[in-house]
Amino acid sequence: MAVLFVHHDANSLPGHVGAVLAERGIDTVTHQVCHTPGSPVGSPEFPDPGRFGAIVVFGSRWSVNDPDAAHWVEPELEFLRLADRAAVPVLGLCFGGQVLAAAHGAKVERAPAPEIGWFRVTSHDTEIEPGPWLQWHFDRFEVPPGATELAVSPAGPQAFRLRHNLGLQFHPEADRAVIESWFGDDIDQIVEVGVDPEELLLETDRQHTAARARAARLVDRFLDLR
Repeated sequence: MAVLFVHHDANSLPGHVGAVLAERGIDTVTHQVCHTPGSPVGSPEFPDPGRFGAIVVFGSRWSVNDPDAAHWVEPELEFLRLADRAAVPVLGLCFGGQVLAAAHGAKVERAPAPEIGWFRVTSHDTEIEPGPWLQWHFDRFEVPPGATELAVSPAGPQAFRLRHNLGLQFHPEADRAVIESWFGDDIDQIVEVGVDPEELLLETDRQHTAARARAARLVDRFLDLR
């Protein structure tokens, strides 16, 4: 069965995660929530999760708590609960990890400070490597009730496992193309907090080979949840 990609922003790309699945010969299907760059207006309709072998939920410019996105966030929460009841593995990346946490009863809130750049995490489990991983987030999630915390950073939890669900606060998919696509809408976010966009791209290039290998190992471990 194919893996479903849930993209929220019009400029979202699958990056390393998509490349790894393609190398494994796994078919993917894309569900696009928002179609207009920079706009939170999206579709509240989600496919039947039981049609897929696994689901990857990508990041978003919008917050789980953003009232302008509530018209599709609320249906997505139920979509993720349906996937859980059907035992379909879900991998949540950044916003994807936040909405996955919220779907299972955890709070998502503004982080004390943004994390943007390549950072290592403190891992409690071999399932999550220390990295460094690409971070780009202003919110953070709590670990859902009954879940196992797998990694943390100074900003808060970085990974959790709950049954067939794996929620991450970081972006294993991030390569140069992914970050350049985010610059189209979101470069103002990093400039405002003092991050140099060109240096971020140069560091992404330096991390490329190791990041691709880390992403491959993470995806393989996630697929073992099926």
